[in-house]
Amino acid sequence: MVPAPLPSFNPDRFSLLRAFLRWSARRALRWFYRETVVVQLGMVPSTGPVLFIGNHPNDLPDVLLGLQACPRHVRYLATIAAGAGGAAGKGYDAMGVIPVTRVRDARKMRAMGVDMAAVNAEAGRRMAQAFAQGHVVGVFPQGGVHDAPQIGRLRTGVAMMALQSIDNGSVFDVTVVPFGNQYEAARTSGTDAMAVVGRGWSLRGWRDERLANGFEAGVSALTDQLRTSLLAVTRNAPDWEARTECDELVAAVAAVQPPATTASQAPLLERAARLVPLAEPLVANRRSEAATPHAARVHTFVSELSHLVHEAGGIRTSARDHARVLQGAGVAAEARLTPRWALLLMTPAALIGWLTHGPIFWLVWRLAHRFAKARADVVARAFVPGLQVVAAWYVLLTLIAVAALWLTGNATWLTVVVLLLLVTQLPTAADVAVAWRDGWRGRALVWRVQRWPAARRAEIARVAEALRAEWKSGYSHE
Repeated sequence: MVPAPLPSFNPDRFSLLRAFLRWSARRALRWFYRETVVVQLGMVPSTGPVLFIGNHPNDLPDVLLGLQACPRHVRYLATIAAGAGGAAGKGYDAMGVIPVTRVRDARKMRAMGVDMAAVNAEAGRRMAQAFAQGHVVGVFPQGGVHDAPQIGRLRTGVAMMALQSIDNGSVFDVTVVPFGNQYEAARTSGTDAMAVVGRGWSLRGWRDERLANGFEAGVSALTDQLRTSLLAVTRNAPDWEARTECDELVAAVAAVQPPATTASQAPLLERAARLVPLAEPLVANRRSEAATPHAARVHTFVSELSHLVHEAGGIRTSARDHARVLQGAGVAAEARLTPRWALLLMTPAALIGWLTHGPIFWLVWRLAHRFAKARADVVARAFVPGLQVVAAWYVLLTLIAVAALWLTGNATWLTVVVLLLLVTQLPTAADVAVAWRDGWRGRALVWRVQRWPAARRAEIARVAEALRAEWKSGYSHE
């Protein structure tokens, strides 16, 4: 039987729905996270087929961060169970998603009458077609969301489809680029999130080198190599206690480093991402029987500083909160505070934003907690259907305002048009409200520490300097 022709997709052709989905994604990330930063340890090639592989600890935010991390459009492989029809199916089509099925969805797929083998075979053909057209294909090789302190076992399907793509003659080579989603506190609003882009490598070059050296270069070996690439851009620890200790170390050490003053120096969140490969073995060393004095001293200073940040009302795993506590104690740090005059100018728009969005944000968050089946589902459910709830709220506000104008005899075509124009600015008002809240939170953290007794502020400065010196003695190249 001749396979049906594959649907075409052109990521460069303008799509109103795709533009709207990207706009919504930016809004969702901005309303929840204080800052989302792309850290480029490597680069995505500007042309040619790319396999863009990422970790998946936090559901939908991982997908949106991947879109932000790649300068080109990403065509994700995604389970058909999430977009089998309706609005989700239209969204899949607009984004060029390649549907696959998972073993965990077998019962649901059978109930829907879906042939899983046929769907996955079609996914392999679509991936080969996407590579042949020079597209970027995004995949989470773990096969689903993994709320764990480290990268788990990868599924072999991605490696199999990638090798088939270069074996069937559709492309000569594919560049593999890893990206790691790193969160200070994944499910805590007002924290920072980072997408770390790793160094790319040639799939064909990897296979040729393995074969030339007499090593196996099949699906199993490639799956191991994909996992190694992900380990280089993600945060990993054997358990949650070690993971928290590592995150606190990264936040504290990044904050105590001198602020970036030149283009050659990395800003705070990028410094934090670059510290991860050094922090993880140090934490492992401290927890081992052969712990070194250096690891023990670093742990002591980090624990003291993180405790002070928590006492001041900050988040122990947040590099920005550490920096603000240091600034409050009179230590030079990259706190990046919004000027007071700017916050005052933002106040009228921010108050409108909170009056119109405060109740619905609260409701969305409560519903997300109520209907989340797992901890990693919470933020995803705050995004979708959270954004749909917000859109319905906008419609309700518009109808109430139009009805009020009509009942008071003030409704004219001009007033209705002006009202509709004002409603379209509500998302911007929410942006201002969130930025205003984060700005005052940051300043409040600094002011709180400034009101502490001089002896306590001096203690913060002493611990910060001791940590900086101890870290420098162990990693002078940093």
